[in-house]
Amino acid sequence: MVEKRQYNGLDVVKVLLAVAVAARHMIQIFYPAESKWRLLIGAWLSNLAVPVFFIIAGFFLFRKVEEHDKDYGKKAVLGYCGRILRLYLLWSVLYLPIDYVNWYHSQDKSIGPAVAYYIKSFLFSSTTVQLWYLPALLTACFIVWLGYRIGLKLWQLTLIGGALFFVGCIGDNWYFNQQLPGRMYQFLMRYVQCFMTMRNGVFYGCFFVALGFWLAKTKRRFSFLPMATGFLISMGLMLYEVIHCSNTNMVFSSAPAAFFLFAAASQVQIKNRKLYPRLRRMSEWIYLSHVYFFHLYVWTARWNPLPPTKKGITISILAPMLFFSWCMACLSERRHFEWVKNLI
Repeated sequence: MVEKRQYNGLDVVKVLLAVAVAARHMIQIFYPAESKWRLLIGAWLSNLAVPVFFIIAGFFLFRKVEEHDKDYGKKAVLGYCGRILRLYLLWSVLYLPIDYVNWYHSQDKSIGPAVAYYIKSFLFSSTTVQLWYLPALLTACFIVWLGYRIGLKLWQLTLIGGALFFVGCIGDNWYFNQQLPGRMYQFLMRYVQCFMTMRNGVFYGCFFVALGFWLAKTKRRFSFLPMATGFLISMGLMLYEVIHCSNTNMVFSSAPAAFFLFAAASQVQIKNRKLYPRLRRMSEWIYLSHVYFFHLYVWTARWNPLPPTKKGITISILAPMLFFSWCMACLSERRHFEWVKNLI
C-alpha cells in the first residue's frame, strides 16, 4: 500500500476553488450582465474548480488500486462510488424544498411535465445547479476503473479521456458547435435533447479522473517552480479562450491549468495541522450547500441592513456560507457529532 501523506496544499486549493464555484453561481444570479466579474470569476477562475476536483478525487481514489491486488481496488472503487451515490441522493432530497419553491414560482405549474423534467434532470444532469458533479464523478470513476480492470494502460485511459474531453468542449460551446457540419450538428442536438448536457462523467470527468490516476501511479517528481510557471501561462491561455471563444463551461485550457495547479499544490510542504483537514471538509460543505444561501439572502432581504449592491450581496451570501461551513467542519470533529461527516 502507498504510504499515507497529508497533501495540505491541495486542501487549501480545494477550499479556494469551492468559494470560486459559489461565487460563480452567485454572480450568474445576482450580478448585472455587464459586470466584469461574470468574466473574471464566472467564466475564468471558477472553470478551474471542477477539473481540479476530478483530478484530486482520481488521485486519492486510485492510490488504493494496486496492480497485484485488483480485488482490493474493486472494493475501494465500488465503495467510493456507492458513497458518492448516497451523497447525491441525500443532497437531492435536501434540495427538494428549493426545487418545490422554484416550481411554485414558475409560470407553468403543470405537475406532469415538472415531474418528468425533474426525473430527467436527476438522471442525466442534476436537479440543482452544482450537484451534477456528484453523478459525473461517480460515472467517471467507474468508467476509468472499468477500463483499467479490462486491461487498458494508464496512457490509453488518459488518451481516450482526452478525446472525450475534446469532443465535450466542442459540443458544449456554441462558438465551436455552430461550425460543425450539418449532420454532426443535428446529431449533437439530438444528443442534447436526450441527455441534456455534455458536462458529465463521460465527456468531462473521465479525462481528469484518469489524469489523477496517472498522477497517483507515476514515478515522476514535479518541481514546484516549473509547475507554478506552467499554471500561470495556462491561466493566461484560459483567459484568452473565455474572452475570444465565449467558452464558459468546458474550457480546453482548463486541462493544462488544472494539471499544473495540482502538481504545484501537491509539492507544497506545510506542517501538518488540524486546520487542513478542516479546510477540506469546509470546501465540501461550501460546494454542496451554497445554493441554500442564495435563497436565504432572498428570503431575508427585507431585514438585511446591507444595501443590495454587488458588495452587499456578496457579503450577505458568502459570509454566512463560510461561517456555516466552518462550523459544520468543526462540529464533525466532536465525538457526538461524527455523523455530520456522513453529510459530505
